[in-house]
Amino acid sequence: MPEILKLEGVSKIYTLRKGFFSKGRPFYALRKISLSLSENEVLGILGESGCGKSTLARVALGLERPEEGRVLVAGKDFFSLSPQAQRRLRRYVQIVFQDPYASLNPRKRVFDLLAEPLVIHRLCHSKERRARVAEILCQVGLSPEDMEKYPHQFSGGQRQRLALARALILAPKALVLDEPTSALDVSVQAQILNLLLEFKRRQGLSYLFISHDLPLVLFLSDRVAVMYLGLVVEISPSRNFFELSHHPYTEVLLESVPEPNPRYRKKRRAVRGEPPDPGKVLSGCPFLNRCQESLPLCAKKSPLLREISPGQWVACHQR
Repeated sequence: MPEILKLEGVSKIYTLRKGFFSKGRPFYALRKISLSLSENEVLGILGESGCGKSTLARVALGLERPEEGRVLVAGKDFFSLSPQAQRRLRRYVQIVFQDPYASLNPRKRVFDLLAEPLVIHRLCHSKERRARVAEILCQVGLSPEDMEKYPHQFSGGQRQRLALARALILAPKALVLDEPTSALDVSVQAQILNLLLEFKRRQGLSYLFISHDLPLVLFLSDRVAVMYLGLVVEISPSRNFFELSHHPYTEVLLESVPEPNPRYRKKRRAVRGEPPDPGKVLSGCPFLNRCQESLPLCAKKSPLLREISPGQWVACHQR
């Protein structure tokens, strides 16, 4: 299937400073990430806090320029284009942020919030904007009468519907969903997820779904990419995820999922050590000091992603 979004060997490095006169030290947020998102596909990005998920989202959206690698949107190298060409491409990949209370300007009415992308991209005449805003509000389960309200007049779930409407009003090909349900109640989460699945079915949208919630990622995604310390350590299909042999870090994530039956006590594997310093260049496996299956080779050579079963890629010398 055609690829809407593709990252090729992307690395992002920040500089950390302790003081004004300090030289600073590097912080490797992303390390040679290669991923692709096809039409009508949901790619889940899974990992603990600080592994680089949100940085990956910003780079994929063109908000951060990588130090290495390419970001391809609809087959075009985004950062090699002119600012005008970049702006035209931005409408194809939009984002829904995690916090619905912080992502909407409290001083603007709903109509102004939703019509602003149309004005920026010059997509429709001023006389047509109100009709387009009313249409998208109905599609996300709100009323055209809500156009004159302010964000503070809505609940958290309704605000996330507004954020989704603002992203969808440009008719994008893909959405980057940066933990869009983590700030919502469980019942409201289900409503938003069902809405996302409905748009995927009806419009063929693709989603880059970022979360640290494994069951949620498996429910929504077609494929799952597991990140650790700025690296992708595994890419697996969701349909038979529990039947596969996984990367040791993925196994730890699986064991951390709560057991719904209170009578059954899950035997958990103890995770030793701490993650390595993200400011250092890795000479071996990044999970070495926490892995219970490590080999002498793991300290000398960093494992590369390789296909160990149909559709499953794992970066581990043991697999």
